[in-house]
Amino acid sequence: MGDFQRGDEDVIRFHDFQVDVQTYAQRGKQNDFPLLKRCPHCQAKRPLFRHGYYERNAVTSHQSYRIWIARYRCPECRRTVAVLPSFLLPYFQYTLPTIWRVVKERLGLTPKRGMEEAPLLPTDEGVLFYVRRLFRNLNHLHWFFAERWRKIGPAIAQARERALWWIQTMEEIGLFFVIQEIWEHRSTHLFARTFSS
Repeated sequence: MGDFQRGDEDVIRFHDFQVDVQTYAQRGKQNDFPLLKRCPHCQAKRPLFRHGYYERNAVTSHQSYRIWIARYRCPECRRTVAVLPSFLLPYFQYTLPTIWRVVKERLGLTPKRGMEEAPLLPTDEGVLFYVRRLFRNLNHLHWFFAERWRKIGPAIAQARERALWWIQTMEEIGLFFVIQEIWEHRSTHLFARTFSS
């Protein structure tokens, strides 16, 4: 294990591979992985070298995939970076489009589809988990938008109504872009346990 210390976990960087999860899974280690030119740990302006892969799950409403995640290592500080496809969220098995879909269905923004159409969707308890996490993070999302883009959300007491407004706003801006920005600046996401402002 070498000199790995607790707290030296991979930094995660998102990358839009311009493919869906099925194509990404089929390509495996042959995906077009990006060149990382700067270390997010020590800020060295030297290209990071590929340092292997690890497998993880990516679950959609119809299929479960085992996919490869590329790791990179800085030649200066020797710490690692993992490149996550934009359709995933750190530490969640369901893909971002799947989570987003079930949250919108639960909040009544889109018609709910049955299990026969989407057999691998989260259970009702799982969907409620994502909705509660989003509700819990609404205030932090508000402050992040105010700080980052000078955009202030509505002063609505009802969490559902606030969530609907933020969902629409994030889709207008671009959900992946918002997720990436939050991760880059806060190392968290909309459905994370903690979302520091």
